[in-house]
Amino acid sequence: MGLKGDEDPGRYGIRKIKILKGAFKTPTLRDIELTAPYMHNGMYKTLEEVIDHYDRGGDTKDNLDPNMQPLHLKASEKASLVAFLKALTGEPTPVILPRLPIE
Repeated sequence: MGLKGDEDPGRYGIRKIKILKGAFKTPTLRDIELTAPYMHNGMYKTLEEVIDHYDRGGDTKDNLDPNMQPLHLKASEKASLVAFLKALTGEPTPVILPRLPIE
């Protein structure tokens, strides 16, 4: 899915500003449990994989913010984060389909 490795320019493809290389719009967390796969290129199938990504400090990139550091989370902290994210998924909203008049 998407482009290989560093080939995906992210927002830099729209606005040629160096800091935007590899930058992507951050989606909402609402109903996140229903929106797998995760990340801009769908590289993670589970929320646990996403938490592991951030726990190790992300991936090394030229534009990686120096504040992005490994978190050294405990297994219980990772489980709590996943539980919190899943709690952001609500009950499905029922959709009532309109009836069209028959001619």
